[in-house]
Amino acid sequence: MAGTGAAPLAGTDTGTGTALSAGTASVAQAAAGRVRAGLGPTDRGRYDALVTAAATGGDAVASVPARALAGGASVDAIERLAALWPTLTRRERSQVSAPLGHGRPGPLRVGDAPARQSDGTTCGSTVLAMLAAAGDPFLALWLVTGRLVGGHVPLEARGVAAAELTSDDAAVRFAALQRALKRASTRGALGPLPWPAALGTPPWGAARVARWPGVRFTHHVLDDTDAGHLAAMLDRADTALAAGVPVPLFTGGDLGRGVTTAVPRHVVLLVPPEGRPARPDDDRATYAVLEPGQGRVHRITREVMATPGGPHPALGGWSHVCWALLPRT
Repeated sequence: MAGTGAAPLAGTDTGTGTALSAGTASVAQAAAGRVRAGLGPTDRGRYDALVTAAATGGDAVASVPARALAGGASVDAIERLAALWPTLTRRERSQVSAPLGHGRPGPLRVGDAPARQSDGTTCGSTVLAMLAAAGDPFLALWLVTGRLVGGHVPLEARGVAAAELTSDDAAVRFAALQRALKRASTRGALGPLPWPAALGTPPWGAARVARWPGVRFTHHVLDDTDAGHLAAMLDRADTALAAGVPVPLFTGGDLGRGVTTAVPRHVVLLVPPEGRPARPDDDRATYAVLEPGQGRVHRITREVMATPGGPHPALGGWSHVCWALLPRT
């Protein structure tokens, strides 16, 4: 994302609903439960059988049916995905079930392609793509293998041109998805005026397009000169991560490096950790962060984010977090 200049709608919360609470379990599982309750008895039984079968594959695989159902797939499509599953390679299964790599540090890939932005303006749309793929196994499957199962085209992929939708090249598919999400997130960002392409993704547009089962995202300016405000926002991010929801962050510099750096310049993604999450307000907590410029997961402590002292690789070489997309049920 390039420098965005003065940002309108600063601090506005455009969503409705309830902020996640500290006791919130996996919101994707809860969303799937609500969809399941609306199924007929036969489909409900078929879905339950899929859940039982997936339970033997480890936590990430076990959650695939729930994320698929909550993401809008039919029981028929999920059954076809289950039938396809044994034909996938071990690496493909891992990438489809856990596109964010369980938050382990190191490079991420989409198929054979690095999971990084395709140009200097698509950090935001890359983060939106990885967020959506982590919540929707059908989108992840298409990114990794190029396969569309049972005629089900995931929401984000519907904005991709037909030639790219069916491309055999994972890098082509991923770049096309980034462009589609950039178009979607900038559409109407300045009302009747076009959003300048060089300015990347505005936070309010990203919040409107961001997708994770069971939540909507709202955008919030972060003021790291106000310790109480920043702590409260990081507490909300911690709660989201504990519920399995990744959190997009916009990063930048400060006035000491010039006015053009003190606004959102880059976008990264806080990734839910593998194992037991840290409790909110723990300054020793370590975040896993997908940085799309390199396509790598880095580590950064809450203390460093709360008291920035200089550029950090987890923030894309910037020093401050200045905007966040936070989920509401």
